[in-house]
Amino acid sequence: MRVYQLVILFSTFNNISMLSLNVVWRALVARIWVLLGQWLGHKGLHDLAISCFRNGTGGNGRPAAEAGFLLAKALLDRDRNQDAVEACLQVIEKDEGHAGVWCALGAAYRRLAKMELAKNAYEKAILLDSGYAQAWSNLGEWFLVKGNAQDALARCERALVLNPRLLEASNNRVAALYELGRFADAEEAARRAIELHPTEAALHVNMGNVLLHTGKARQAVKSFQRALECNSACLEAHLNLATLFGERHHLGESLLFLEREIAIKGESAQRLAALALAQQAKGDMAGAEESCSKVLKMQPGNVSALITMAGCLSARADHRGANAMQEKALVINPDMPSIYSNIAFNSTYMPELSSAQVYDFHREWARRFERTEKSRSFENSARKGKQPLRIGYVSGDFGTHPVGFLLRDVICHHDSRSFEIHCFSMMRSEGDEITQAIRGSASAWHDVLLTSDDELADLVHETGIDILVDLSGHTAYNRLPTFVMKPAPVQVTWIGYFHSTGLESIDYFITDPSTSPAGCGQLFSETPVWLPHSRFCYSPPSYSPDVAPLPCLNTGYVTFGCFNRIEKLVDPVIAAWKCVLDMVPGSRLLLKAGHLNNERVCDELRSRFLAHGFDIERLVLRGPSSHPLMLSEYSEVDIALDPFPFNGGMTTLEALWMGVPVVTVAGSDVVSRQTISALKNIGLSELAYPDVKSYVRGVVELAHDLTRLSCLRKGLRDRMKASPLLQSELFARDLELLYQRMWDAHLRGEKLPSDIVVRENHALETE
Repeated sequence: MRVYQLVILFSTFNNISMLSLNVVWRALVARIWVLLGQWLGHKGLHDLAISCFRNGTGGNGRPAAEAGFLLAKALLDRDRNQDAVEACLQVIEKDEGHAGVWCALGAAYRRLAKMELAKNAYEKAILLDSGYAQAWSNLGEWFLVKGNAQDALARCERALVLNPRLLEASNNRVAALYELGRFADAEEAARRAIELHPTEAALHVNMGNVLLHTGKARQAVKSFQRALECNSACLEAHLNLATLFGERHHLGESLLFLEREIAIKGESAQRLAALALAQQAKGDMAGAEESCSKVLKMQPGNVSALITMAGCLSARADHRGANAMQEKALVINPDMPSIYSNIAFNSTYMPELSSAQVYDFHREWARRFERTEKSRSFENSARKGKQPLRIGYVSGDFGTHPVGFLLRDVICHHDSRSFEIHCFSMMRSEGDEITQAIRGSASAWHDVLLTSDDELADLVHETGIDILVDLSGHTAYNRLPTFVMKPAPVQVTWIGYFHSTGLESIDYFITDPSTSPAGCGQLFSETPVWLPHSRFCYSPPSYSPDVAPLPCLNTGYVTFGCFNRIEKLVDPVIAAWKCVLDMVPGSRLLLKAGHLNNERVCDELRSRFLAHGFDIERLVLRGPSSHPLMLSEYSEVDIALDPFPFNGGMTTLEALWMGVPVVTVAGSDVVSRQTISALKNIGLSELAYPDVKSYVRGVVELAHDLTRLSCLRKGLRDRMKASPLLQSELFARDLELLYQRMWDAHLRGEKLPSDIVVRENHALETE
C-alpha cells in the first residue's frame, strides 16, 4: 500500500469514528497521527506530514496538543505563519498547558511582526515550563529585535544553561554580545558554538560577521567560505562574499537581503554595519555614510563602521576626516596593519602635507608592524647563479586593473629559460582575459587569498622564491605583513603603489629617471633603482577604438576631461580647474569616475565645485562603464587635466593612447611625477609644469591653439607606439637585467647602489 493511500485510509477512519471513540482511544489515535506525521516528515513528505498532524489535533489530551505543536512547527517551516497561528489557537482552546504550543505561537506572531503578542506567548511558555530553553532563546531574540541587547543576552544565557547545545541560543548570544560592543567575547562565543555545531552554516556566517565588523576581513572570508562548505545554498554567506569582493552583479541582492532583514529584525548595529559596507561597495557613498552614522551612534567603537565611514569621506576628498576615522579604528584595534595602510594611502592625496610628512606616515606603519618574527635560512642563496631565477609576483590585481594591464605583456615576454615566474594571487574568481593571459604566461599560479600572512610567508619560502615582488604597496589586498617576515632573500616593490612602502624589509623600489630623478628630494626606506626609461610598460587592449577627430572642431567649444578617481579631486585641483574654464569661454569639463553613477555622490561633488564659484552647468558627470566604452568616451575630450598632487598613472597612459594630450603639475614625489614620466617618454615634457600657476597658463594656451591640438591628436598614438612605454619585449629584458643585478649583489652579500641615496633624516645626496 502506498504512503498516501495509508494516510487517506487513516483520514477516513478518523472522520467516521473519532466522535464515537472514548477519550483513551481518541488520545491513542492522536498519538498514531503524530508518529505517522513525524515519519513522513523525516521522509521529506511535508504536506502529508501536515495533514497527519492536523488530524491528530482532533484527539484529546497531551497527544492532541503535541500534534498541534508539531503542526505549527511544520507550518512555520513552510512559512505558513498565519496558518500556524490558527493551529496553535485551536489547540489552546482545548488545552492551555502545552508550553511548546505557546512557544510556536510566539514564533508565528514574531514572523507576522505582531511583537507584543509574540512576547506574551513566549512568556506564557516559560510560565508553564521554566526549563524550556527554546522559549528563553526566542525571548532573547525578541529583545534583540527590540534593541535591548542586555536583556537579550540574559535570556540567551539562561537558555544555554538549560540546553548548552541549543543552536539558536548560541547564535543569538553572539549577536547580543556584538550589539553590546563586547567584540572579543562575541568572537569567543562564536568559536565555542562552532565547536559544538561545526557543520552549521549559520554559525560560520555569524562568526564571519563578527570578524568582518571588527576589521578581520580575511578571516571573515574564511568563515563565509566555510559556511558555504556546510551549505552551498547559504544566501547570507554568498551575499557577504559578494559585498567583500565588490561583485556588482550580486550587490543588488545583498542590499535587498539586508534591507529586508532590517525591516523584519530591526536596525541592529551589525545589520546596519553590513548594510553600510554593501552600500559602499555598490557606490552609494551617501547611503553608506548615513548607515555608518547610525551605527556609530549605537557603537562609537564599531571598527567596521569607522573604516567604511573613512572610505566614504575619502570618496569626497575629505582625506583628513577619513584619517581621523581610521585613527579611531586603530585605537580600538591597534594590531591591524590594514587600517594604518589606509592612513598611509590617504596621506598621498593631501596637498597640504610635505613629502617628509607623507613619508613619515609610511614609516609609522613600519614602526608599528615591521617586526621579523622568523629568521630564515636561504639555501638557494648558495646556488651561485644557477638558473632559472625564481621571481614571485604578489598581487590581488591580476586582472582588468592597472596592475594587470601593466604586467600582462611583461610576464608574456619573460625569458622562461632564465626566469621561473610564480604569481601569488589574492583574486577570488578565475578572473577575466587579462588574468588568463598572466596565468598562462606564469610558470606557477598560487591562490593565496585565504592564506594567513604566516602561511603565505611559509609558502614563498618553501617554493624557493629568490626575488619576491610586491605589486600592491598599501592598497587593497596588500600582503606587506608577509614581506615583513622576509620569506625571500631579495624583496622588491614595483608598479602597484606610488610611494615608498616605508618598510626596510623590502630591499628595492623600482622606478625610473623621470619619476625619480637624482636630486628630486624623494624619500625611500627601500633602495630606489632605475629602469632605463619608465617603470611602466603599457599594454593597450585589443578592443581600443581608433583615435577620434578633435571634438572641439565639431562642437565649437573645448572639452576638458579627467577620468581619474574623484578622491584625487582635492580643493586646490578644483580651484585650478575653475580658473582654466574661466579663461576658456564656453568650455566644458567632463569628469568620469567610479562613483558618479550615484546621484547623491554627484550632488556632493557639484556642491564642492559650486563652493569654488564653478558654473556647474559647464560640468558633465559620468559614471562607470565597460572598459571599451570608457576608452571610446575620450572621443569627447580635447585636453585631459591631470589632478595633483596625485597624478594619473594608467589613466594618463590611456588618455595619451586615445590621442588626448595630458597636462600635468610635476611635483617631487613618485605620485606627482607619474604623468611627467609618461610625457618624457613620448617627447612631450613641455606639457608638464612645475607649479599650479604655470599649469593653468599652459592648459589655457593649449586650448587656444587648435592647430597644435589637432597635430597632437593625430600623432599621439604613433608617439606611444614608438616609445619605450610600449616596447614590452625590451622592457622585459631591462627588468630581467635589473633582477639579475639584484641577485648577483645578494650573492656577494651586497645591495645595489642607487642613483639617489636617502638618509633617514630626510637629507638627500646624489652619487
